[in-house]
Amino acid sequence: MKSFLLDLWISKKILINGSKSRFISFIGLSSILGISIGVMALIVVMSVMNGFHYELKKRILDATSHIEIYGGLDDQDKFNELSNRLDNISSIDAYASFISGEGLITNNNNNHGIQIRGVDPEKEGQVNHLFEKIVIGSKILNNDRYEMIIGIDLARIMGVTVGDSINLLIPKLNFGPVGSYPVIKKFIISGIFDAGIYEFDSSLALISQKNARKIFYKNTNTLYSGIQIQLKNSDETLPTESQVKQILYDLNINAFVNNWTNKNKNFFSAIQMEKRVMAIILTLIIAVAAFNLIASLTMSVYDRKKDIAILQTIGFSKLHIVRIFVMQGFIIGLIGSFIGLLLGALIASNINTIVPFIERVFNIQFLSKDIYYINELPSMIMISDINFVVFVSIILALMATIYPSYVASKINPAEVLKNE
Repeated sequence: MKSFLLDLWISKKILINGSKSRFISFIGLSSILGISIGVMALIVVMSVMNGFHYELKKRILDATSHIEIYGGLDDQDKFNELSNRLDNISSIDAYASFISGEGLITNNNNNHGIQIRGVDPEKEGQVNHLFEKIVIGSKILNNDRYEMIIGIDLARIMGVTVGDSINLLIPKLNFGPVGSYPVIKKFIISGIFDAGIYEFDSSLALISQKNARKIFYKNTNTLYSGIQIQLKNSDETLPTESQVKQILYDLNINAFVNNWTNKNKNFFSAIQMEKRVMAIILTLIIAVAAFNLIASLTMSVYDRKKDIAILQTIGFSKLHIVRIFVMQGFIIGLIGSFIGLLLGALIASNINTIVPFIERVFNIQFLSKDIYYINELPSMIMISDINFVVFVSIILALMATIYPSYVASKINPAEVLKNE
């Protein structure tokens, strides 16, 4: 232990006292700076990717349920039996039926295709948080009136607000004495929600289930388009989905089951892939700094040949010499990692302030809502990412000491002192 502390003390003295050559000291300083920049960049990028993943998941689950059942709900007895079986699954927090379809809304010269969801106003709030996202108007749908709640971007596209009327055209023909004619209904905009995801805010409209049945399932036996299921814990999605599929099989209900992970599988996979690729690319910054460290320590060895020779003459073994330079590299890696960690954590925790400031100064937008789903740059620092980054930086710094330490251990003290 005393030998280890002595090696550490000598390493610190060499590092603090610097070198006779300013160039060598500059390379050593650039090594610390390079490691700091690499660690900082890695922490910021990984935190932003974590925040983007978390925020996107949260906003999607605010607008949709964990599991959805589609089709096969045209028998009242089977539907009642299905409801009873769903009540017995402990992981299910709530469920609600819905009716869905597509339509075209028109207002003056504006036309836009939308996804219509007919909901039960009393149960819809239990399976998602869309009603809580209503920013203008009423949070209640009146079954006795043709009311519609739309997204904030859809309201902007159509140029409407709460209280305005809008025509809904359904791609379905009715037949009468005068021939065939499309289904057209006039709705009053009763509320506008802001889900925070362009896909929902620009193309989703909520109406009451009673009105949706009149429009889509008039003169048919179909009860509902499907059932939305909200779980107590999103981590239970896959096991619960398997249970639901088994129940549908037992009841001989021909329905399709999907969950929130499948519907957004490609997008979440792309985020994870980008995080891994960015981590690999930014690790190269640390690797470049490690190469600088090799040069710095190697030149430091040649610069301090006399000191190394003196240490050997007073009893220091080759192993001691190796450990001195390994510890020097470890200290540089530790200092660089610590500085990078502080800067990275500072930037990542204030990214919501920094990015809007840059956008205002340069009049640019980093995230367009219609492309990236969200228009903010979230950030979430994870301890596991910090541990990974610091571990990688220190390991690379230690690897950079292998060659300089080997060169130092091969110095012949007799030759060095003879030439002095």
